[in-house]
Amino acid sequence: MGNNAFDGKLLTEKLRKLNNSQQSIESVSKLCVSHRNRAKYIVETWNKLFSSSQKDQRVPFLNLANHILQTSKRKGTEFVNEFWKVLPSALERVYASDESGKNSVIRLIDIWEERKVFGSRSLGLKGEIMSKSPLPSSVSNGKNSNSNSNSNSNPNPIKIAKRDTHSLRLKLAIGCLPEKIITALHSVNEEHPNEEAALNKCNAAVCKVGKLVEDVENTLSQGKRS
Repeated sequence: MGNNAFDGKLLTEKLRKLNNSQQSIESVSKLCVSHRNRAKYIVETWNKLFSSSQKDQRVPFLNLANHILQTSKRKGTEFVNEFWKVLPSALERVYASDESGKNSVIRLIDIWEERKVFGSRSLGLKGEIMSKSPLPSSVSNGKNSNSNSNSNSNPNPIKIAKRDTHSLRLKLAIGCLPEKIITALHSVNEEHPNEEAALNKCNAAVCKVGKLVEDVENTLSQGKRS
């Protein structure tokens, strides 16, 4: 494909054979930049083939886009404007793939921010992509069969079966807590005072105070009569 003729089929063929070698990326980049007046079609073709590419080919596609952007930006903003339409979603897909993909995406965004490839548009790009990354699952794929059959049950693994003034018996649900916690709970409960005994003491004290008041009143009455 020469500078005076644009061959879309040849571009598609070269993109399908793209790999991460410097020679492959520079060759396709040169081809694209020489036809920057067809930037819209080139980027649309890039995005279509990126979307259908295998996982190990996606980073080379991003590196190709970076090379095209870096090479063409002095000649015009055609590729800058077109790639900005598709790159954010492509970056999100690679970022969410694996650790290597994450590193590649962060590296490219840092380069674009440093060299102001997209101007101020890329300033919040990194944070936006990182915020959309899937969260790691806190639960393994092998779920407990009891949790599946009773998903609406109380998630607290401790259930109080009975409580009296002397002991606290705990019934453990799915998953056991460390023995130290159970022992500590028993110890705390056993140290609680006996409510009934305390109440009896209070009643006895009130009776004593009442009798004392009665004795004082009797004494005062006898003093007045005398």
